[in-house]
Amino acid sequence: MHLLQLQIQDFRNLSTLNFEPVDGVNLITGLNASGKTSLLEAIYYLSHLRSFRTHQISDLINRESSQLQLVATIQTDSKNQIPLGIQRSRNKLEVRANRQPVKRAADIATLFPVLAIHPDSYRLITGSPSQRRQYLDWGVFHVEHDFFGIWQRYKRALSQRNAALKSKQNDDYCSLWDKELFDMATYIDTLRSKYLTNLQPYLDELMAQFFKDQEVEVRYKRGWASETSLEHLLKSELHKDRQKGFTQFGPHRAELVIKVDGQSAQTGISRGQQKTLVALLRLAQAQQFTEGTGRNCVLLYDDLAAELDSLHREKILNVLAKMKLQLFLTAIEVEQIDLSAWGEKKKFHVEQGCLKDLI
Repeated sequence: MHLLQLQIQDFRNLSTLNFEPVDGVNLITGLNASGKTSLLEAIYYLSHLRSFRTHQISDLINRESSQLQLVATIQTDSKNQIPLGIQRSRNKLEVRANRQPVKRAADIATLFPVLAIHPDSYRLITGSPSQRRQYLDWGVFHVEHDFFGIWQRYKRALSQRNAALKSKQNDDYCSLWDKELFDMATYIDTLRSKYLTNLQPYLDELMAQFFKDQEVEVRYKRGWASETSLEHLLKSELHKDRQKGFTQFGPHRAELVIKVDGQSAQTGISRGQQKTLVALLRLAQAQQFTEGTGRNCVLLYDDLAAELDSLHREKILNVLAKMKLQLFLTAIEVEQIDLSAWGEKKKFHVEQGCLKDLI
């Protein structure tokens, strides 16, 4: 899977832009605030229908316009070309794939899988558990076709139970959703555990290269004690759940525990090490995606030169050059990124929202 062509209209400072990348590596250069990160952000939006920089749609629409538009052509691994279009105003979103309306974000994510590494990616480690659950669930979603439906069923049951708890309904009423919660939670836990087990060899190989003298542990905590049945907890802790107004245990409280030499990666390593570690977590995920699905994904790496020192930058580039994916990199200067390991490559320069090819 890769991006063949992208037309951008009124996305941030990119008023009108036509982009034709190659299937290998694409380097986009330009000064800060020139629009190079916005270009990566537009590609990410095509897949996720959200930005990796902001939750505010008003930040994405050019201030001179009332809406943004992205029109792309993607090519599948079987060489089929699929048109993809997004039109987004402040109040309305329209998405079409292969000339048909798309109703669910999950459908477009399946069609065009995109991962991103950017200056705020370290928050995967320092941020809330929900960010680490999202990391885990991206991988599960793309390799386990049943996961999305199961997760939706779980969320609906959880929402109903929490509403009953919050409104102080009686025990019998609050317990109506316990079986659905337990059944879906068991399945979600199984899929997450299986995914992390399959991801571990890729993590181990990368960690051995970048954290040679340190032990890196990535461990999954399912959201309730391993020695206790969730079915039992839902019953035994119902009184406390009613007091709190929410369900205390379940996969919605899961966590990915990341440690280096026995210390939490949140506090025990430097910011630079956190950024390297997050990059490796994403690269392992991209590698596992290719092996697990037989498909290639798209990887966006924003400001790699500024995020890593020269030694780690060279090592990361060596890893990237061996991976089967379409890669988009940004840098201020062309000289900051060595592309000699790639056969198929293309360089672009962005200035004041305008894009041009570099020879």
